[in-house]
Amino acid sequence: MLTRKALVDHAIQFKNPERVPVWVDGDNIGLSDILTYDLSLPDPNDPTLSEWGFRRVRRTDGSWVVPVEPTLPEWSQVDVYQAPPQDVKRRLARVPQAAKVCGDRYRLASFGLSGYSVYSALRGAELSAVDFLIETTRFMELMELIFEFETDMFDLLARKGFHGIEFCDDWGPRKTSRVTLSLWRVLLREHYAKQFKRAKEVGLHVWFSVSAECAEFFGDLREIGADVVRVETPATMECASLGRLHRGRLCFATRVDELYGQETSAQTIRNVRECLGVLTGGFIATIGANVSHENIRGIYDIVKEFKNA
Repeated sequence: MLTRKALVDHAIQFKNPERVPVWVDGDNIGLSDILTYDLSLPDPNDPTLSEWGFRRVRRTDGSWVVPVEPTLPEWSQVDVYQAPPQDVKRRLARVPQAAKVCGDRYRLASFGLSGYSVYSALRGAELSAVDFLIETTRFMELMELIFEFETDMFDLLARKGFHGIEFCDDWGPRKTSRVTLSLWRVLLREHYAKQFKRAKEVGLHVWFSVSAECAEFFGDLREIGADVVRVETPATMECASLGRLHRGRLCFATRVDELYGQETSAQTIRNVRECLGVLTGGFIATIGANVSHENIRGIYDIVKEFKNA
């Protein structure tokens, strides 16, 4: 029988795991094959205040989203802005405690927000889009500071026993200040590629959490080295068409608890898995942080029957 870490490895690498791995996000990890470690350092007296200086906004499911209003609206503020200190001792202070409950689970370190999402939180959604198009040099100076801050952690995370790093990023809502794929390719693709390459050089899988509106980026993310794409809202995505493009080449960590609670739960979840995964892997069932233990158990009982062989 495979360890839980090996089960996840096999799913990512299409090596025919014994069953579909389950990732229960948050603290209720009893049935989870993955333990997530949050790398972000909020203000100890105010958890809504990010170490980057912006005010974080929390969803009802416990996840954090990018604030709309700018923290650094003036370039004079950007010019003197510095990245937060690494503060390794405090950032990794919970690792020994996490190791005690991790057991043979896959260990995934996760940025609260990363990359362009951090930039957007600092400059605001509207200014970020303008910067991208007009203030290209200044835009890239701040982006490189963010990339460097993140990349500097990779070696230490690998030495501390983590198996993957999750980036939580986005390029803006489709209807407003959206960075298009063509522009992203010109300015940012190369920088993400270098970051992914460095993570893989030290032995970390690259996970990327992005909104359903950015599905058009999945092919590029796969080409530059992403191993897993996290899909939070499968009910709003064209899973069949995504599967035709990427199944067998990209592993999908797909939130299935949103599909649970109806008479056709088992078949609906099975259909999503069959659209995105292949017989040899490529699919990880994820469950949100605020799902009840009863529902986690019900979803787990469904998913564990999805044999890959």
